[in-house]
This record gives sequence, structure tokens and C-alpha cells, in this order.
Amino acid sequence: MGEDPRYHIKIGCSELGKYVILPGDRGRVLRIAKYLENAEKKAENREYLTYTGTLNGVLVSVMSSGMGGPCVEMGVNELLTCGVHTVIRIGTTGALQKNLHLGDSVIATAAVRKDGASGLYVPYEFPAVGNLETINALVEAAKKVGNPYHTGIVLSTDAYYARTFAKEQSAQYMALMRKAGVLCVEMEVATLYTLSAIKGFRAGAILTIREEIISDEERIQAGEKYENGLEKSIQITIEA
Repeated sequence: MGEDPRYHIKIGCSELGKYVILPGDRGRVLRIAKYLENAEKKAENREYLTYTGTLNGVLVSVMSSGMGGPCVEMGVNELLTCGVHTVIRIGTTGALQKNLHLGDSVIATAAVRKDGASGLYVPYEFPAVGNLETINALVEAAKKVGNPYHTGIVLSTDAYYARTFAKEQSAQYMALMRKAGVLCVEMEVATLYTLSAIKGFRAGAILTIREEIISDEERIQAGEKYENGLEKSIQITIEA
């Protein structure tokens, strides 16, 4: 008997749509699934919680991925065994640029690969670029929904608290990324986009600013503006 091809996500292919919305947080699955018709819980194992319903008559699934590239790598590879062809990540992010404000949406065109998972597939010279068709659909949807949005490169990193250990090194690196025009920092897009390119499925990502830079010393987090923006990012994904 061979290994279960969906050992971690624990779902049958008949219970999955070919379009999958991928939040990191399990708590956001129901928040997204409410926009689907007849959404039902289909699977729950570890960090992976999956609901499936229909959108304009098409079967669509929402599955949490957990945090970081390794969880995305496992979950997405297992989704692909069922013929999933489009994955859109909905996530949160911290701003690197001062013109990004709480609740703004960021549509990631590409990612700096400061992760570990994608490097086990291809060298880091290989670019992590989103699917153009999917990104364009998100941009058009953002125009319709009306939330402030930005497009550009994001930074994906694996170690959330590394900046508290190697403070000077981290500050220098982030300053370089800021100077290079990188919009924000998160943990999953580089892995998702690398897999998309080498495995041939469509991927896009929309992130909501959860931390805004006021000055070099001051940042503000979360709150009502963020929550409203997150809801708008969900609506943009549904519209796309």
C-alpha cells in the first residue's frame, strides 16, 4: 500500500474545487467561505482546514495553509494531486514602505526568496514570479472593490523573530530591501510562486497591511482599518 498522496490535508479529490483560496490562518477560512454558496466543511487535519462551495456555479475550495513556506509546500503539493490549477493566497503583511497603510491591499507580482523551502527545489537565482493572468485578475478586481492597493515585489522570510536576535544585521538587510523598493514582508509567497512556476499551476497572492511604518522607531498594528482592509482583500479575491 502506497503513501497517502494527501497525507496532511486529508481530503478526497471529489471534495475539492480546482480553484483554491489559501489563507494561512484557520480562523479566516469561514470568513472567506461565507462568500461561497452552500459551503461545507470537507476536511480538517493539523493546520489544514478545508471548506468547499460554489462561486458562480464553479466549485471553489478554501484551505488554510498554516504559517510559513514548509506548510505551503506540503499543502499545495497535495492539492496538485487532485488537479488543482489555480491557487490564490490571502495573507497579512508588514509594510516596508511608508506609503503603505493599515488595511491597504498588496498584490504580489513577485517575491524575494529569503525562505528555505523553495531553495530545496531550485537555486535562489531562479525568480519567484506570480502568474500574470491571476495577478491581472486581482488588479481588475481591486479596481472594482475599491480598496487602496499596491502591486510589486514582497519579501518572504521564514524566521519571524530573527530580527530580535541579529538586530543590526536584520536592520541593514531590511534597509536594503526598502531601498530596492520591496513593498512588505511576509512568509509564504516565495514558496507558492516558485512551486507555481516549476509545477505549472496558476498562483497569485493578495496581502493586507497589518503593520504600518510611522517612523524608523514607531509602527502601528492591526485595528479596525486592518480588519476592514482584510475584508476588502477577501472580496477582491472572490471578485477575481
